[in-house]
Amino acid sequence: MREHSVGEKVDFTGQAAVVTGGAQGIGKAICESFAASGADVGVADVQVEEAQQTAAAVAEEYGVDAVGIECDVTEYEDAEAMVETAVEAFGAVDCLVNNAGVGTPAPSFMESDPEEWDTAVEVCFYGTMNCTHAVLPHMTERGEGAIVNFASDSYKGNDPGLPVYGAAKAANVSFTGTVSQEVGEDGVRVNCVSPGTTRTPATEEWIKEYEEKILESYALERLGEPEDIADAVTFLCSDAAAWVTGRVLSVNGGYNRS
Repeated sequence: MREHSVGEKVDFTGQAAVVTGGAQGIGKAICESFAASGADVGVADVQVEEAQQTAAAVAEEYGVDAVGIECDVTEYEDAEAMVETAVEAFGAVDCLVNNAGVGTPAPSFMESDPEEWDTAVEVCFYGTMNCTHAVLPHMTERGEGAIVNFASDSYKGNDPGLPVYGAAKAANVSFTGTVSQEVGEDGVRVNCVSPGTTRTPATEEWIKEYEEKILESYALERLGEPEDIADAVTFLCSDAAAWVTGRVLSVNGGYNRS
């Protein structure tokens, strides 16, 4: 007989999660998913007022503690301060979700603006490294923790117009695998989520223009919603995924672009 149901294993009561880029879109949905499952939540975002608003709404809706944390993930000192603030507020950081990301489509790599390369790499990849490095001493000392990084289906190299963004996300996949091997013996799990096209404020205009064409690549004939990605992240951080580490979970509606 099972000691616990899967539902019981996806229970974060008494735990705390920190989500970067948590003020809106997928990040906000992740904060709500954790809170709905009982976790206290640190909403980390470079837009501090929006982060504080999301934290206040989450706390009121779900009856948990939540704080908005100003954090530019490209700055290592901000990452350290984010972890310190969360530990002070909640006593621990059980889960870190490196959701913050940005990408600027271009007609082609040849036509891209070199000045924009740094932004994608610094936010998507260096942001993941900064925040992971800042939280690992805390997690390894406690002997437990879960980290979820973000790839994107663009990491597979099949999205013309997003070569630098895709490369940064591919770096996150490699980083996830290596770090998971290094910290597994310390009780820390590190995984990666790879979303397909998801409806968010950041993708709204692009989807409005290209949705009919985009849907041709999706077996389930719909685009993702923030909740689809949030559910996957929550699962990977939960005890239901206790034997899962170093993996990439594609959440993409059966995306297949030929």
